Amino acid sequence: MNIQWYPGHMAKAKRQIQELMKQIDVVIEVTDARVPHSARNPDILEIYRKPRILAVTKCDLADPARTQVWLQYWELQQEDVVLLELLNGKGIYVLRKEIRKYLTRQKREPRVLVVGIPNVGKSTLINRLAGRSCAKVGAKPGVTKGKQWISARGFKLLDTPGLLRPKLEDQETARRLAAVAAIKEEVFDSEEITYWLLRFLQKEYPHLLERRYNLEDPAADIDQVFSVIGVQRGCLLSGGEINRLQTARLILKDFRQGLIGPITLELPQRNDLNEGS
Repeated sequence: MNIQWYPGHMAKAKRQIQELMKQIDVVIEVTDARVPHSARNPDILEIYRKPRILAVTKCDLADPARTQVWLQYWELQQEDVVLLELLNGKGIYVLRKEIRKYLTRQKREPRVLVVGIPNVGKSTLINRLAGRSCAKVGAKPGVTKGKQWISARGFKLLDTPGLLRPKLEDQETARRLAAVAAIKEEVFDSEEITYWLLRFLQKEYPHLLERRYNLEDPAADIDQVFSVIGVQRGCLLSGGEINRLQTARLILKDFRQGLIGPITLELPQRNDLNEGS
């Protein structure tokens, strides 16, 4: 399976951002704490020539120990980072302070650009900063199709569509993005991504896998683990055969909603952690 997804509105949005950069005072780049590196688009970074804040969303769904490792890495990279839990608003006050730090007195209202890949929480973040529901929110990627300016207590926010890389050359990155629903479900095999996720959990979080699904042996053959979960959750066709698609979607949903536990799918490379030391 080769995962690729780059709909036409993304290319259009990238051109629009390039045209608007002269009007922008601060950039908020949004990434997902569960996939902090994979959820960043290096192509978009080339557009930035403005002060930038890295807003790390979904920290409540990520492994807190691994988040601390990422914070160490970002500190070495001299990145301005704010950790966020958008459902309860944690970190929004800190983000406001960071935004204002970069704003200077000027005749027009300051303008802040919010960018990131699909489904990392850009619109929810904008609604939190604006103090009202003004940006359309959805659990699937691709909800925001075009740019929109939104007033937010002392500055204007520009919401933009999620922008993926035109080509996902690293398929391990693509699998991580599929697992966190940053890629449209129709372009990948849900069962294959679920098998990939289960193997990762067997290696890195076996205790969470065992606890969530009451597994006697979380390290068992992957087909067996998948089947046990399907039977336990009643994902069955007539005749008792496992409904494989239903089982796969159930496991992915459990992961995405944090029901398996706090999980982070990647860490910085060791040589990155040693930089600057």
